[in-house]
Amino acid sequence: MNRTDACKLKTKLKTKTVAKKWEVQAASLDSIDRQVLAGWAVAAQLSLQESVTQAVTLYMKEEKIGFNELTRRLRTSSRHTSRLLKGEANLTMGSVAELAALMKKRPRIVFD
Repeated sequence: MNRTDACKLKTKLKTKTVAKKWEVQAASLDSIDRQVLAGWAVAAQLSLQESVTQAVTLYMKEEKIGFNELTRRLRTSSRHTSRLLKGEANLTMGSVAELAALMKKRPRIVFD
């Protein structure tokens, strides 16, 4: 896959919700199975977002910084910082890695 194809795929995936993406990928399953898979995918995304939000909130407390300073350190907009703290940001693996670097933490994904 060349860089252009990778960019197109990334853009395509960003335009769909996680639930819809899983429903499309599971098209060969019956509708109940598709809904179950979509539910698991949404729950996984919410869990990951919650973990990131908790880590960032803890970082803010440890560093004794507020919203504006966090926004400055992240070099992002206040809207993005707000969405991050609410658990609503659509994060990529790259953005999670950047957050981890800022916090000097090593991220882990645990499946249980």
